[in-house]
Amino acid sequence: MFPAHAQTAAADPQSQEAPAILFSADEVDYNRELQTVTARGNVEISREGRILLADTVNYDRTQDVLTASGNVSITEPSGEVTFASYVEISGDFKNGIVKDIYVLLDENTRIAGSGARRSQGNFTEIAKAVYSPCKVCADEEDSTPLWRIRAARVLHDANSKTVEYKDARLEVAGVPILYTPYFQHPDPTVKRQSGLLAPSFGSTSYVGSYFSQPYYWAIDNSKDMTFTPTYTMDEGPVLATEYRQRFDSGEMELYGSTTRDSDDRWQGHIDAEGRFDIDPTWRWGFDAEQASQKTYLSRYGFGSPSVLTSNLFTEGFRDSSYTRMDGYYFQGLKSDDDRDRTPIVLPHMQFHGQTEPAKYGSFTTLDLDGLSLTREDGADSHRVSAKAGWALPYVGSMGDVTKLSLSVRSDNYMVSDVERNGKSDYSGYTGRILPLAAIDWQMPFVSNQGKYHQVITPIAMAAWSPNGGNPDEISNEDSLSFEFDDINLFSHDRFGGIDRAEDGFRTSYGLEWGIYGPEGGYTSAMFGQSYRANANDTFAAGSGLDEHLSDYVGRVTVSPNQYLDLTYRYRLDNENLSARRNQVAATVGSMDTLRVNTTYVHFTDDAGSEEFNEREEFYFRADRQFSDFWSGMAYSRYDVDQGDPLEYGVGFVYEDECFIFDGRIRRTFYQDQDLGESDEFLFRLVFKTLGEFASSAGL
Repeated sequence: MFPAHAQTAAADPQSQEAPAILFSADEVDYNRELQTVTARGNVEISREGRILLADTVNYDRTQDVLTASGNVSITEPSGEVTFASYVEISGDFKNGIVKDIYVLLDENTRIAGSGARRSQGNFTEIAKAVYSPCKVCADEEDSTPLWRIRAARVLHDANSKTVEYKDARLEVAGVPILYTPYFQHPDPTVKRQSGLLAPSFGSTSYVGSYFSQPYYWAIDNSKDMTFTPTYTMDEGPVLATEYRQRFDSGEMELYGSTTRDSDDRWQGHIDAEGRFDIDPTWRWGFDAEQASQKTYLSRYGFGSPSVLTSNLFTEGFRDSSYTRMDGYYFQGLKSDDDRDRTPIVLPHMQFHGQTEPAKYGSFTTLDLDGLSLTREDGADSHRVSAKAGWALPYVGSMGDVTKLSLSVRSDNYMVSDVERNGKSDYSGYTGRILPLAAIDWQMPFVSNQGKYHQVITPIAMAAWSPNGGNPDEISNEDSLSFEFDDINLFSHDRFGGIDRAEDGFRTSYGLEWGIYGPEGGYTSAMFGQSYRANANDTFAAGSGLDEHLSDYVGRVTVSPNQYLDLTYRYRLDNENLSARRNQVAATVGSMDTLRVNTTYVHFTDDAGSEEFNEREEFYFRADRQFSDFWSGMAYSRYDVDQGDPLEYGVGFVYEDECFIFDGRIRRTFYQDQDLGESDEFLFRLVFKTLGEFASSAGL
């Protein structure tokens, strides 16, 4: 008897015996006559990447059999660990029997049993087995996991990475709730494998009771597909399909559905996206969104967008230039959207280029834009636009920053059926040349006060372009939505598109202030106004820019720490300072106590908003983490102007290492065309490593 460390039992090099076994132990006895080795105390044996640990190990070299007892563990190359009280196994660790087995799989998932048989280094068949990823309380003798599967036999196939059960029952908190003679699922190391996914069922007022059973098909390593047939009581069956594929140069995802409704009409939708690299400079892509009915997506639970956009494009990035060519097709889903009056854009071509800084830091820019827009019913517009610009930035000795900008833009249109106020519709050529001169200036003043520093920055902008830059022969297609606010206060042209241009002399002035703390907290504010020399109809009445002096716009942000984040944006009437627009967004508190998110939006009826008339809404949401496992939320959206709720809901989530329960109740009060108010109850049960069970109900 003698101590041994890293002792080797070598095989005969001229024989076909298995590779050598490596021993490490406190003591090793070797019997030359019987060709046996006995290792005791902190035994570690390694062979072909497998490691066995035990208190005592006996190895018979003639039979190539190992017997191990006392705190036995076998670690596979994959990371799987098997614990046992006694093991009798072949020298290559591939075949044998195990008593009191306990297998630790990926993600701390466990299989335990009274005994097991191991074969071919791949199959482990466990008798009287229990499977669970749930932890149990170590200080409670009779504690049971939250859920587990008990079975007469469990077979773990390490190669195919599956776990099979015979005579299995699912227990929750120790109570049997489901029995099946056979059950199979992937082991926790599998991230994707073909098979049935968790079903869902429920009921809504739109389709009645329904049942969905998705099937996942892992086609190969680069693509997969999910089929989700759904049976509905009131509208018939629905088949949804999702296909995903990755390529060397990009990826695409196709999602769609089809059904034959209660009126015996085929309905469906498609939602597809693809992005592909052509070379290091160029890429192309597509988006395809269409639905057979305006309310189809909402009715069958596929979302509720207001518009569907299909787009085919190619774009290139090189140095400081950008080029894009694309086409658009839109489907409006609002009740007053008319498909015949919805434009088709094909093609739309854009280019932006900028030179490297030259003498004194000046640089030039070039912007090109070409567009063809047609309709079945309404105005058509075909446009070619070019803009050349030059800019000179300058930083003064006092820290003041000045930038001089000069540009000229030429817009050329061929239009048809353009509606004009008090005149007949116009068809033919029209155009304009728009020179622009502008100067921007700002001068920050910095003051340090201990750990804090504050910055006060006066800002000014002046711009000029000729009056009359918006002839009524030009159809306004890309500048319909406009909102005057603190974001575009200092823009040279506050229209977002090309079809409308800001003209005449205008200037903007304002003051920005901020104080910043050492830990990243800050408070800032901005206030400003604009002046236009000509009060004309360039901007709509109530926009805040339709008079010489604009409304006042500003912003206040308070974010001193992680527990408070407040932003207030406003527009005040330039005469009486009454609020024309108020937007408040605040987040207060933390999840450990109570975290509250609120949003308040108010537009007056004379605010000139293109998207909304008078609107006043309040949104509230509160989240709370009650314990390590439980969290809850409640929210509501309220129409303050009408004094009516729009929707509200509550929800609770339980999540631990092995289980998720998510339950929500929702009530909506608004009408969406032929879809009315609804009550919904939804819940989701996820047995981690097994799958998900979901259900929803609505009235």
